Amino acid sequence: MRAWSDRPFGPVTELAEVAAAGARIAGENGQSTAVYESAAHPGWLVKRYKPGSPEEPPEVLDRLIGLPAAMTPHDRALVDEATCWPVSRVVSDGTTAGVVLAKAPAEFSVRVHTPFGPPESVPLSLDQLVQTGREFYEARDMAVPDSRERLRVARNVLRVAALLERHGVVYGDWSYANLFWARGTGRIFLIDMDSCGLSSRPWVECNSWDDPAVRPGERLTVHTDRYKVAVTVLRALTGVRGRDPHPALDALDARLRAGAFGEALQCSLDDPPELRPSCGELLELLESDLDARPAGTERPPPAAPPSVPASPSVPAPPSTAAPSSPAAAPHIEDDPFERDPGAPGRAGLERYVIPLIIACLGALALLLVSGIVSALL
Repeated sequence: MRAWSDRPFGPVTELAEVAAAGARIAGENGQSTAVYESAAHPGWLVKRYKPGSPEEPPEVLDRLIGLPAAMTPHDRALVDEATCWPVSRVVSDGTTAGVVLAKAPAEFSVRVHTPFGPPESVPLSLDQLVQTGREFYEARDMAVPDSRERLRVARNVLRVAALLERHGVVYGDWSYANLFWARGTGRIFLIDMDSCGLSSRPWVECNSWDDPAVRPGERLTVHTDRYKVAVTVLRALTGVRGRDPHPALDALDARLRAGAFGEALQCSLDDPPELRPSCGELLELLESDLDARPAGTERPPPAAPPSVPASPSVPAPPSTAAPSSPAAAPHIEDDPFERDPGAPGRAGLERYVIPLIIACLGALALLLVSGIVSALL
């Protein structure tokens, strides 16, 4: 696996070093002319920018590239595990020509049957999770995701979103195509990280994800990301699509919908941006609603939010002291919603209280017999 922590590049790389193209990953799209695997550095992708891209000054990308160095080991491990964080700005004749990114590991791909050819490996994107019909999966010879798998994906989305918000990173481009997930584990991998902003970023259109409180063209912030993250979580949990996310909220598991987590998701959709719960708070509420999970699963201790180094060229992002995310999603052996919450109490009663009562009655009987014997003598 390639990740920020094992990058063989410096913060800036000359185009000549990564110009030789290996496998082509994508053609012209958005702000890029092509994305290809570096022939000289297998496992690393080179995203070539169109002239005039990116919109932000190069100092923003430079600060984003260097940001994990200031993170705690806990947060940096999550960067490595779950994002294609940019590792080097590619330059040509002194101008930004592209960026180097980590390639998604193989676990985020799946072999699917195609109508007119042999099975092929394709990225397992959120688009293939936000489905409600069994026929979609049967046609591709894929197992239908169950509630536990969806729960793992949603929880990992919140872990990554809380990490970004903690460091003032504005992703903004949540969509069906930009988030990969892995079968079974529910791990996620967020792509197109090089377009992130610090404190804010230029507006980007996201079909079916656009925040109704933001006018097209306005800069996006962590508060507008909160809406898009809530939409992502709802769709991952329910498989319900559509421009309006409220049907997905209505389809949420009844216990989650009725609890604090469901209420917070509704606030994320309907409240003004400044009143929306943070991604860290959503994660904490989800974990709280799952506290009835089977014994043996542990919640890792939270990590303190690290500071972000300031740059004289770009204002430092504001401190966002949101609750931190766990280091790793706990392994779920059973459906946490099927557990009888009263069982532990009954077990304690049978194990301790009843034997104590029997012992007390025995002691009283012994005293009574001793008294009778003493009276007779």
